[in-house]
Amino acid sequence: MDRYHIALFLHLLTLIVAASTTAVTKLAASRRVRARTVGESLEWHNVLLSASKTFPVCLAAFVITGSYMLSVANVHVWTTGFVVAGFVGVGLLLASGIYLSMKGKAFKVVLEDMAKAGADRPAPKLVPPPLVVMLPVVNTGVALAVAFDMTVKPTSITMALLVVALGGLVGAASAMRRRGSVTRGYRSEIFDSSLGA
Repeated sequence: MDRYHIALFLHLLTLIVAASTTAVTKLAASRRVRARTVGESLEWHNVLLSASKTFPVCLAAFVITGSYMLSVANVHVWTTGFVVAGFVGVGLLLASGIYLSMKGKAFKVVLEDMAKAGADRPAPKLVPPPLVVMLPVVNTGVALAVAFDMTVKPTSITMALLVVALGGLVGAASAMRRRGSVTRGYRSEIFDSSLGA
């Protein structure tokens, strides 16, 4: 047992934690949409916000453990495709996470205000702005693309970045297709105006 393999274990453990957190946040988001009361909607939204706090820690752990493994390997790979794509992917996921966190906190305030008037009132049927719906699915596509790059290890920066872009585009297309079927019968103006969309 050496430090490289311990770092590899921590790297893989972080992947498992990130995947588990993704499952929890997607479950909480779908339950929030199906909530019957404002109070129930707020509870699921709080679960989503609490779970999502794990993502920045996971991104930091990915960068730290990955950087350590590269430095131990004594190979000059810092400018190879899979490393550059990894850093770009982490940057995209971090920027997306910051945006979603800001929107999530704003929506929490809206739900809390509604709950003050009666937590047992029927939950409003709201549809989030398109970008809020799209980004979590795009993030999944980007994360899977980065994992592919880390496994295949393409040396071409262009090829590695194309894989990340393709992952994001597949995620965006999937989100757009699903959004069309979800929005029928729901109002979005309250959600949009409360989040400044």
